Amino acid sequence: MLSKESLVPAAYNREALEALAFPNPAEKLGEGNAALAHHIDSRLTVSAKDGARKFVSRFKSGNRTYLCRTIHVDLEGDEGQEMTLVLLEREASPSQLLERKAAEHFGLTRRERQMVELLIQGMTTKEIAGSLNLSPNTVKSFLRLVMTKMGVTTRSGIVGKVLRRHSTQSSS
Repeated sequence: MLSKESLVPAAYNREALEALAFPNPAEKLGEGNAALAHHIDSRLTVSAKDGARKFVSRFKSGNRTYLCRTIHVDLEGDEGQEMTLVLLEREASPSQLLERKAAEHFGLTRRERQMVELLIQGMTTKEIAGSLNLSPNTVKSFLRLVMTKMGVTTRSGIVGKVLRRHSTQSSS
């Protein structure tokens, strides 16, 4: 059973602090583990039907959704002592999942997958070039390679193939 005292962290990383503190900077969590334990309690736990506290399976921090996985560990040598490890893992967006499945099917390289992801998000060639620090001509070359691999002739054909690939997998 979770208690406020049991939520005091033994260790954590910067990314977890930022997710818990959002929209404030991680530094605003305050000094000491008590403030962090309060954030863990308020953001990562809920009351179960029997009144006990339990960890959530996912939580939102801004526009990001995190999966919250817990692992209970019995500490050897310390009878009755146990520790709960909490892993916060950023959930992939639907467009990332679509893009990943299509990339596997069509054999796209890492850079080609980046292009398709940004294309699915609706970016123009110029916007893609700016976000990846490439020239627009380099982006056009990569997109032509992707079109060849996917057997399409337009940018919208790439998006259509990715979506079609997803819808046929979903319905089977």
